[in-house]
Amino acid sequence: MLSSTPSSASLLAGRDHAEISSRKVVGLSERLDPADDSLTAWTERYLDLAVRGVRSAEVTTKISRHLERFGAWITGGLGHDRLSAVTPREVAAWRDHLATAGNRRRDNTSAPMAPATVNNHLAHLSALFTWITAHAPEGLLRQGDPTKKVVPLPLPAPQPRALAAAQVRTVKNVVDRIETFHELKGRRHRGAATPRAHAHARPLRDRAIIYLLFGTGLRRAELVGLNLDQLEPADPERLRQAKKAHLVSVRGKGRTSRTVFLGRDARQALAGYLDQERPGDAAASAGPAALLLSAASIAARRPDGRLSPRSINTIVGEIGRLHDAQTTDPDRKLGTLRPHDARRTFAFQLSQASGHNRAELERRLGHANDRYLRLYTNPPDDIAADYVEDL
Repeated sequence: MLSSTPSSASLLAGRDHAEISSRKVVGLSERLDPADDSLTAWTERYLDLAVRGVRSAEVTTKISRHLERFGAWITGGLGHDRLSAVTPREVAAWRDHLATAGNRRRDNTSAPMAPATVNNHLAHLSALFTWITAHAPEGLLRQGDPTKKVVPLPLPAPQPRALAAAQVRTVKNVVDRIETFHELKGRRHRGAATPRAHAHARPLRDRAIIYLLFGTGLRRAELVGLNLDQLEPADPERLRQAKKAHLVSVRGKGRTSRTVFLGRDARQALAGYLDQERPGDAAASAGPAALLLSAASIAARRPDGRLSPRSINTIVGEIGRLHDAQTTDPDRKLGTLRPHDARRTFAFQLSQASGHNRAELERRLGHANDRYLRLYTNPPDDIAADYVEDL
């Protein structure tokens, strides 16, 4: 099997990204063996010629992971990775496998994958075979593109997941006490004059993240993309005393930019983090001054210390687990708490507070699409049920 690296370098030289990103303009080196019937080899060529350096690093990693899963499925099921053996039946079987057992739980048991995620896998696989079909030697894919006849899974109707007022209250109660959950509880730490926390723990940062999400409706990518110079005022003492503070030039989807106002809880939480935790982590950071930083004690953190979008999922999910462990009321249980749940909660509360002002919702959410505005502003189930109780 020939390596794709030499041909990739020669093809990329002198071509711009717009040309390379096309699935049909990039040709393969004549030195490649036309009889090379390997799914693994063709996947690597596709990634090398049409994905890496063209798509963002995060998207490239995601596409690579999805295609690697398909390659493992074919090799494990057929005992080989011959490209010519990939049929619509195999693609459909992979789709069904992902839908029933595509995820892995913490205890390493299988779990279903969401239909939207399954369809995302299929879309990446379809892009791969569209590219292969355009470049493969004649006769290699005798049955044509095996993804064309495989129907994506039907998506369920979108369900709003705004938290009820009682749930928001108990989430904030847990976040206000978050330092106690990070204290070391071992025997040798009992009775210490000053309780010690885990070296990687940043409870004040995590509190600021929760109050920012619930109080601004920021998306997680917007949150981790914030720099310190976007906060006005950025001085902790002035931030505590200010009656108005905001984040400027927050970049959203579709190259949008907006100003985000900070409520009282967000201002106080950010001031505490900037005053007590952030300075130590900022000293070990390079590059642009990110507003929210990962712990300097983490060896694998980014050079600039900036959090990743996935780390926001982890932080928010952990707070959701702490919340559910603290309450016995089944109506207050959250299950899995996600960053977007906070965005939907903010949208509903802003809709109520602004008298359903559409222009205000567009400005603060950074989303002008009516479909999403309607989804985000749907009431929680308990409020919706009250609407019809006496009708």
